[in-house]
Amino acid sequence: MPILAIKQLVKAYGAHRVLDRLNLEIAAGEIVALMGKSGVGKTTLLSCILGFEKPDSGTIEINGRDVARVAIEERRLAYVSQDYGLFPHLSVRDNIAFGMTIRKKPHTEIDQRVQELLHTVELPKIILNRGVDRLSGGERQRVALARALAVEPKLFLFDEPLSAVDMETRAEVGAELRAIIKKLAIPAIVVTHDPNDARTLADTIYRLENGVLQKITIKA
Repeated sequence: MPILAIKQLVKAYGAHRVLDRLNLEIAAGEIVALMGKSGVGKTTLLSCILGFEKPDSGTIEINGRDVARVAIEERRLAYVSQDYGLFPHLSVRDNIAFGMTIRKKPHTEIDQRVQELLHTVELPKIILNRGVDRLSGGERQRVALARALAVEPKLFLFDEPLSAVDMETRAEVGAELRAIIKKLAIPAIVVTHDPNDARTLADTIYRLENGVLQKITIKA
């Protein structure tokens, strides 16, 4: 059984069908890249999966359960935005702990979990009290990943995860991100406009066009 199975998904704005009976399956541990021009519906598809948008019809099944009309907090999904969504006034520790703090977890539990997550994303403890504005692009990405992991997600969704990384280190940071996701064995969807990023990160690449997904191969 696939971890994510989208079947016949339709989302329209007025007479325009942005998603037109779209189908997608993602297996356990698989990383899928979604490509396409601006405005074709990549963000709409992510929003439907996350629960920010309600589809007009079709199903979004996670582990066999249709969540298309289930509350956002019940879906157990982790979203990492293009700018990572980190709070610049908070330390690395407080950024990672933010969700747990909001849920009023005990301080000892939070501290232990933050240490575990820091180790998982392969960041040194020395940066724990550092401001995120003092981190490299790759380090900020890992902090955002650690914060996302705090909800114990069933699926990752990344929006242009390498766009904020310097071109000189982009391929290296992408390879490191892929290795961490693979180590976690959590399936992921990566939205990107860059064929090189898609090739670096993904196992399978699709192009969204005319409301449907087409599997593509990108030659080196």
